[in-house]
Amino acid sequence: MRDQITAIVNQGASVSHLFAFDAIPKRRLTRAQRNFANTGTEPIILLYDGSAFGTGGAGFVLTPTRLFYKDIVGQGVGNVADIVNITFDVNASPEPSLQVQTAHGGFPIGVWNMAGSQGADVLRTLRAVIGVLTGRPLAPDAPLAASAPAAQEQRIIECRGCGARYLGTTAACDYCGSPV
Repeated sequence: MRDQITAIVNQGASVSHLFAFDAIPKRRLTRAQRNFANTGTEPIILLYDGSAFGTGGAGFVLTPTRLFYKDIVGQGVGNVADIVNITFDVNASPEPSLQVQTAHGGFPIGVWNMAGSQGADVLRTLRAVIGVLTGRPLAPDAPLAASAPAAQEQRIIECRGCGARYLGTTAACDYCGSPV
């Protein structure tokens, strides 16, 4: 699995702020873990540094089971097994974002420093790596899982405990466990 994921990341090598496994700069990883990615003992697969100066203070961190993120609006975490699709919306407000669709709704991950081609490369890489982790590929036209809510107006809800935000509906925060 590690070799397969490393090959996927190397194919998207035009992305200057995306790192895998041992290539993740320690300073950036430490900052990400301190600021938003409470990974515990889980191994880190990917780190995308979305910070302005390469400090690791924003972006996303992928472990085998969770996707942590932080952007200018907020932070949160999603379960990898629940992810059914990811798209890139260059026109999202207040910043371009990856739109993560889950079996329970979804959430946006703002990526202000991604140009169009870089955003597409990060999207392809993240989809492919999650496909390896889950054993099911994510494609641009992947249907929502049968357990996904019917099409309805989605709204961003925020956890009262930690401030994580989610698109759709969820009863408890995946990050801290508090009711949302």
